[in-house]
Amino acid sequence: MIRAAASTAPFDGFVKRMRRTALYLFTMIAAFSLGVIAHAIKTKQPQFSAEMREAEEYAVYSALINSFHPKNDGKLLLIQNRTESFYPHDGTGDETKYIKDHLPPDTSEETLNDYKSVDRQTKALDQRFVVNDTYLLVTEDRRHQWFTSLKSIQEFHQRYPNSTGIRLLSRVGFNKTLDEALVYSWGYCGGDCGGGGYYLLRKENGRWTIKQQRTWIS
Repeated sequence: MIRAAASTAPFDGFVKRMRRTALYLFTMIAAFSLGVIAHAIKTKQPQFSAEMREAEEYAVYSALINSFHPKNDGKLLLIQNRTESFYPHDGTGDETKYIKDHLPPDTSEETLNDYKSVDRQTKALDQRFVVNDTYLLVTEDRRHQWFTSLKSIQEFHQRYPNSTGIRLLSRVGFNKTLDEALVYSWGYCGGDCGGGGYYLLRKENGRWTIKQQRTWIS
């Protein structure tokens, strides 16, 4: 009996080694399969080109401006031809309080993070707005020249009697599915005259509409 038990020892060791090998292979295959699945899920997420994003930016701008001017009322819209940076938080102080006090509360973290990443990357704007009124793009230098003194402000209004002022726009932050947008807009008419704020828009049935806003006026 002792001899029989001893003769099975090499076989038992072989079985244990095979079990360890099988467990190792199973673990490796499972990890590989999970990686393949995760990659497949990731690649199924919408991928948007820079051109598509830019087109949506202009669609957001146009929807926002048309909300201020829902019909052609004969006004000449003046729009600064370069975006402005409007997110002032520089990493110091309480950013949470700034967000709570100034941003629409339903803004998703995804959209806000994207807005912060592009806000300081100002860019030139082109004649791609689809708005109800006639509009004209003006430079930042010209804006400063028009509003440096009471006399220049009066000259501005004499030159553009049908204008309500100059519209400034930030870059647009989006979520990953390009159906939520955050933008800052400021309308300036000289001196202490103006108003603006953050606007949260959502795309529903192919159209951008304002859902929330945090604005100020002076």
